[in-house]
Amino acid sequence: AQGRPGTLLSINSKAGRVFSIEEGRKAFSVAVSDLHGRILRYERLPKGESFQDDIQKLIRKMSAGDAVIYGAAIASDYNTRIELPFPSVRISRAEAEAGAEVARLGDLESFLFISWSDTIAATIRKNGMMIPLPDLPHIRAQRDGDCSCGGKGCLEAVSSGQVILSRTGADSYRTLFGNREYHEMIKVMLRPMAAALSEAAQALSASSVIITGRMAAMPDAMYAYLQTLVSSLLPPGRENMIIYRSSAGENGAREGAALKALDTFFYNTELLLRLKAIENLSVPFQNGI
Repeated sequence: AQGRPGTLLSINSKAGRVFSIEEGRKAFSVAVSDLHGRILRYERLPKGESFQDDIQKLIRKMSAGDAVIYGAAIASDYNTRIELPFPSVRISRAEAEAGAEVARLGDLESFLFISWSDTIAATIRKNGMMIPLPDLPHIRAQRDGDCSCGGKGCLEAVSSGQVILSRTGADSYRTLFGNREYHEMIKVMLRPMAAALSEAAQALSASSVIITGRMAAMPDAMYAYLQTLVSSLLPPGRENMIIYRSSAGENGAREGAALKALDTFFYNTELLLRLKAIENLSVPFQNGI
């Protein structure tokens, strides 16, 4: 348009910081990110009795100069109380990992995300929002296997990372995937996962699946085997649904938590997306009714 040229403005990513804290079964991970969501530094610490003091020390160590700290997001599936000197929000590991995938790859509408680590969790993206699926880990995937929920053969009880480590005898996920002696045993425990994925994909009309979490690092041969199993269980027309490996890898929860903190305490884009979704779903009044 005619008139004076506009002044272009941009966010100074160095002027602010957010923290992301990932809680695992045995350790915490503390990361600091700039206002573009880039992780600048992170450190792990054991989940000992002094973890509160240790987290505070790391935060002081990672706080740089005059940069404003806007808040933090805690990615956790536990109820541990974590005290922080600034505002914080809690999200599940599944939501954090899924958020990192969306940030890296795009919208991913109707994608099913399986957070597969010591435990199993799931979420699906619908209408631009993440919808948690707390019942998916308790789909009955085989006849036997006692679950903490009181059921038998739940996916969580027969295919979680912790169960796989226990039954194979591997001392870590790195050992589990690096030692070929365990691969055939892993394949046996992929069968319940395939059964659960085929049922969930059909019930939820999922377009594709992305595996996140520690089990996402399993070898390509394991993905190929899982893909073959799932394709054989899906009905005609759905057998081409693809199972993808996480693009964020082990950084997924940290990246996703940082983005959640930025959205909650700085950008507020999720609020705008929710308002837009409500507007799109609303029915206009007709004839004054």
